[in-house]
Amino acid sequence: MPPHHADPAPTTLAAHLDRMRQEFPHIRPFEEEDDLDWWNEGLDALEAHRLPQAERIFKKLTLAQPEHFDGYYGLAQVYQQQGQLAAAIIFADEAIRLAVAMLPEGDLDPLMVDELKTFRAKLEPTA
Repeated sequence: MPPHHADPAPTTLAAHLDRMRQEFPHIRPFEEEDDLDWWNEGLDALEAHRLPQAERIFKKLTLAQPEHFDGYYGLAQVYQQQGQLAAAIIFADEAIRLAVAMLPEGDLDPLMVDELKTFRAKLEPTA
């Protein structure tokens, strides 16, 4: 049997999502009962610097609610703290895209979009 080599890190949102679906095949979009609690659980883990736990929770949230920005934003924060800036940028950009799409519905405070954009701006390397 050939030696096992770790797969390279995903470089696109689609590749990240594909890997997440493989990791959590039981999570079904829009069908999870606990996903409303996952945002707070993920934030608690993030604030306690339990990054692997936060990452797992936010991945599940992203898969369960793929059209909501929370899971993507949570993952962006995890990856930023882990020093994985390329992944953080991918997820921050998607969080912004989804949040902006929610604005016309009136269900989102526009200040949240500002917060997301401020977070995203901090991910850019300084010149």
